[in-house]
Amino acid sequence: MNLIDFAALLGILLLLALFYFFVAGFFRSPFVPSNRDTIEKMLRVAKIKRNERVIDLGCGDGRIIFLAEKKFHAKAEGYEISIFVWLLAQINRILHRAKSKIYRRNFFNADLKKADVVFCYLLPEVMKKLSPKFKKELKRGARVISASFSLPNFKLHKKYEKEGKAGAIFVYKKI
Repeated sequence: MNLIDFAALLGILLLLALFYFFVAGFFRSPFVPSNRDTIEKMLRVAKIKRNERVIDLGCGDGRIIFLAEKKFHAKAEGYEISIFVWLLAQINRILHRAKSKIYRRNFFNADLKKADVVFCYLLPEVMKKLSPKFKKELKRGARVISASFSLPNFKLHKKYEKEGKAGAIFVYKKI
């Protein structure tokens, strides 16, 4: 390997490290998109009704909210703090011709009072921090649908085990 090839490789590795820092390290949660089977399962177990307000915290590329809008005629919105992932979601919103809103802000500042369904695919420490917010803000009957990770200090309504490519899903209802 000559010096130019080595410098190019080192430059690429540096760019990847910076990208990871800004997407995962800086915002504390990496962008790990759910597979299609898990998304379909989450939407199915949520039992979304027409015109219900659906919120996806850490919505990533927006697929859940776009499908909730298209399949169930929900009023959907998402929160994504990473600029790169938010831009990807905006592109997907245009491609899907969706009306859903995707906010580039911290979801801890989201107003959940009118939410009927809240989707999460977040790390355990983030779920733990969200639990008091859900208890305080969610209205009676609101559902929280979490992929892979449970919601501490919240009574589990139903757990759907991993099946095929779809991961485990936890369903909670505010009572």
